[in-house]
Order: sequence, then structure tokens, then C-alpha cells
Amino acid sequence: MRLLLLALACLVAPLVYATPGKDAIRLSNVQSLTLHAHRLTSARRVSPIPQLSCVGPSQKVCKLYQPEVMRCTNQGHDYDVEDVQWTCTADLPPEFKLGSTDVICEGYRNADDKWVLKGSCGVEYRMFLTELGERRFGNGHGDELNWEQMSGSQKILTALGNLFVIGFLIAVFVLLCLPFIALLAECFGLRRNRRAPGAGRGWGGGGGGGGGGGDGGPWPYSSTYDSYKYAERQRGWRPGFWSGAAGGAAAGYGLGRSSNRDRRTTSSRSDSFDSGEGSSRTPQFSSTTSSTGFGSTRRR
Repeated sequence: MRLLLLALACLVAPLVYATPGKDAIRLSNVQSLTLHAHRLTSARRVSPIPQLSCVGPSQKVCKLYQPEVMRCTNQGHDYDVEDVQWTCTADLPPEFKLGSTDVICEGYRNADDKWVLKGSCGVEYRMFLTELGERRFGNGHGDELNWEQMSGSQKILTALGNLFVIGFLIAVFVLLCLPFIALLAECFGLRRNRRAPGAGRGWGGGGGGGGGGGDGGPWPYSSTYDSYKYAERQRGWRPGFWSGAAGGAAAGYGLGRSSNRDRRTTSSRSDSFDSGEGSSRTPQFSSTTSSTGFGSTRRR
């Protein structure tokens, strides 16, 4: 019986450890990886990924600089021999430093396969600002983009949001000032009304004498004036000079704040972007130093 079990084990073992394909490898046998920017990994089951991908913690920092080459070295394994731990090194300007560097590979048959596709590994790295970088670019914790860095859809959404905010401010301003505006409109309306009936009554052709030309009584109580005021009430209040001035003031206030914010952003970064003729607003760096990050392995 023992001999039978031993024979079965000898037959099954090669099948278990056999390579599932000529381009399948085990990461425990890989001593180092060299990854390049602007290149994609190989793929078999799923879509390829960039060999180098910055995943934060701030996309603003990721956009400032991307290393051209990163070399990762096998530093052994954790609990599983195929759970390889890596140290990855890249040359970065002194304003930046690497954080975690996780190696992502494609499992050959599925996402849990110990075998991975050769050439399918990429690195997802995190990049931080050093103290020098924080002095030059700020703390780097926010992800607010400049207008030049926004895509077309982001610009449209930002413009619509600004219009909504300005419209809301105008509406609130008008509602708060509506009683005052109505009072002013009423005062100016009374002055016009006093001139119009008086002019027709005092110097019009035809008799009347004394109390005035056929209005049926003194001006404040005349039927002409009552009809005029009734027509004014029927037409209702219409926006005029004061409401236009209020709306213009609110809009100017909102646009002024936006303009000032843009000027502050530009001035705060004037030392970090090349301002020469034909500049593309790309930060300029004079030197690089080696920076190292640590990470583990994931499969996709």
C-alpha cells in the first residue's frame, strides 16, 4: 500500500509543479525587476498596466515629477515563498522621496495563481515631498488643480459650479435687499406720477379753471391718478437700476475673488515654474538623488 501511494505521489508531483506555459514564471525565482516610465506591461488574461504608476497620496505631487526608471530587488518573502518583498530605487530630485512601492503582477491562470505572466509586473508607488519640496511647492496635501491642468470636462463642471454660486449669491442679495429696492422704486414712481397728471391738468387746452381741467377733483384724489396707479400695480414690479446694480455688484465680487485666487496661485508658484518665453509651466530640477521605497507583491 505504501509503495502504491509513493508511486502515485511521484506521478502527481510533476503535474503539480509543472509550468502552465512557456511564459509563466514564479516570482520567488526573480531576483530583480527594471521598470520604465511610459511603457506598458505584457498581458494575457487582463489589460496591461503602466510599468510605473504613482498612486498618491496627492495627485498634485504625482504630476510634478515622474521617475524614468525604477529598479526593484527581491528581498525575500513573508509567510509564503511567493509573497515576495521588494525594495525599489529610483533617482528623484531632492524635493521628492519614495514611499511604499508595491509590485503588481498578472496571475497566469487567475488572480490567485502562484505562477505569473513574464513581463506583466508593474510598480504602484507613492511619492512624498521632502522639507525642501514643501518649501517650494507647499505641503502637497491638497489635490486642487490649476485651470491649465484640468481636462475639458473638469473645466466645464468648474465653470458651471462658479455660475451656480454667483447666481445663488445674487438671489440671496436681491431677496435681502428687496424691501429697500421696492421702497426706492415706489419713491421714484411717485415722483413721475406727480409730474404726469399735473402737466396734463394745468396747461392742457379747454376750460375748467380753479380746481383743474376736468379731472373731477384735486390732483391727489383725481380719477386720472387712481387709474394710473392701478395700471402700475397691474404691471407689477420690474427690475430696474437698483436691482441691476445689486446683481452687478454680486457678480463682480465673485469674479474678483476668483481672479484674486488665480493670481495668488500663479504668484505662489512663480519660483517653481520656468517663466521664460515658450514655457510650458513644467517645474525645472537641477539634480537627482537615489530614493528607496519598500513594498510587497499583489496579483491581478
